Amino acid sequence: MSNGTAQGGETVPETARHCRELVDRWLADGSFDRRLPEVARLRGVPQPEVYHAEGDAFVHTMLALSAVDGGADSRVFWGVLLHDIGKAETTEFISGRWRAWGHAERGAAMVPAVMERLGLPELAADVVWLVRHHTFHFSWNLTPDVRLTRNQRRFLEHPLLPLLLEVCRADADGSHGGSDKGDKIEQITDLLNDERRA
Repeated sequence: MSNGTAQGGETVPETARHCRELVDRWLADGSFDRRLPEVARLRGVPQPEVYHAEGDAFVHTMLALSAVDGGADSRVFWGVLLHDIGKAETTEFISGRWRAWGHAERGAAMVPAVMERLGLPELAADVVWLVRHHTFHFSWNLTPDVRLTRNQRRFLEHPLLPLLLEVCRADADGSHGGSDKGDKIEQITDLLNDERRA
């Protein structure tokens, strides 16, 4: 993967550290909302407080972004920054709680236009996959003595899975509440390591 050129001719290096410096510059110079309106629209988007005591979807996204290791692949950085952009369009108050059903799929559909605008179209397909699958672990029904299904084992073989686990870990770290998604991600990481050793 080669370095890309961001909007305005700025070079975006491969590591998350340099991507973060770029986004911090956009926040400081006031151009963030223009460059990333999909993320800016997360301000004021409510989330269920029991799982997201940290605040709205924008606060959550920024906290998750700060949890990305500086040496991480840039696709992890962009995956975390964009993982919840679908919430601005899908969040509704249903049965007494804020829900954003389908936000991963909706957000994934928005990613190519964002990456094109940033001058990083070559990363779009991978970031789409990361955003689309960042909630995969909620459907796995993991128990301590779990046996993986054939489809789950196949999913663990996907070449982007290590990056997805980093995205999910950052998402969990940016969630201040009663969510167990961090525990689920660690269990899946252990299962992945077991599968590789077998």
